[in-house]
Amino acid sequence: MTSMIGQIGRVAALALGLLAAAMVPALAADIKGAKDYPGIKRFEGASIVSYSTQKFTHYTLALGPATGVDAGGKATFASAKEVSGALTRLSYTAPAGVSSADVFENYQNELAAKGYQVLFKADGAAIGPNQGDIFAGIETQLFEYSTEAGHFLIAELTKDGATVDIALYVTEYEDGYTPRVEVEKGQVIVQLDVVESGALQDKMVTVSAADIEKGLAAQGHIAIYGIYFDTAKTDLKPDSQPALDQVAQFLKDDPTMKIHVVGHTDNVGGMDSNMALSRARATAVVAALVKQYGVPASRLNAAGVGPLAPVAPNATDDGRAKNRRVELIPQ
Repeated sequence: MTSMIGQIGRVAALALGLLAAAMVPALAADIKGAKDYPGIKRFEGASIVSYSTQKFTHYTLALGPATGVDAGGKATFASAKEVSGALTRLSYTAPAGVSSADVFENYQNELAAKGYQVLFKADGAAIGPNQGDIFAGIETQLFEYSTEAGHFLIAELTKDGATVDIALYVTEYEDGYTPRVEVEKGQVIVQLDVVESGALQDKMVTVSAADIEKGLAAQGHIAIYGIYFDTAKTDLKPDSQPALDQVAQFLKDDPTMKIHVVGHTDNVGGMDSNMALSRARATAVVAALVKQYGVPASRLNAAGVGPLAPVAPNATDDGRAKNRRVELIPQ
């Protein structure tokens, strides 16, 4: 009898244990191929639900509230600055039982401990009436309907000639179509965008022909930073070869494409000299593509805009380096 009672008790205990296990939601695994950005820890128990990287892109850093969208559907801000470099985009879902304020504070502490300086910070309605547009399109509508619980910051770290810019948005999911992400109403979601530039950008793999095609399709232009000249000179340096190889491959892959090759300079020196220098450098690139790779000259147009289209302030070495570039634009 005692044995029977003990057996029933064990069965009941096992059943209760299984029931309890079923009531505890399993922690979702990271999506395949995703990984944290080096040096920035995730919130404990969080999972990566969306992940992408770009070797090079232009990125708008908000320095004021979101105000709307431009003609291309990109978010606009009361104040902003443009940066360019390698982009890593990470979306996380946090475990149940935490608030967006808790998660945001943990990230703030993490970034402060790593030496990041906050350039802009806002909460709730102060982020702007169009805050959903900042990350619109990431996993469809993951961030588009959650405003009151939102927390947003832009932070920057500059060290040894490299700059890392962070755009962080933490909120509590409200509503929206998210077919690839399992997320519950009130669950904390995190968007972390990281842009590496300066010395870090210089260490990137040369932009590939496929990257050029994607960049032109997405942005209408792409900067090629792997084309090098000595100061105030127009002769291509030998280490420009890998970048030229990829430009030529892109043109070979799309034999109908015609492009403007546009030279850009910083603002050091006179306007007239910089305008002439930028055009002469673009002409040197065109000449190399024609002579070395057999690209028909009729598909290429050299132009120069000198310092008139900066992507960064010219007040620093890093900013001037970003502004010295060659861009490709479809004709």
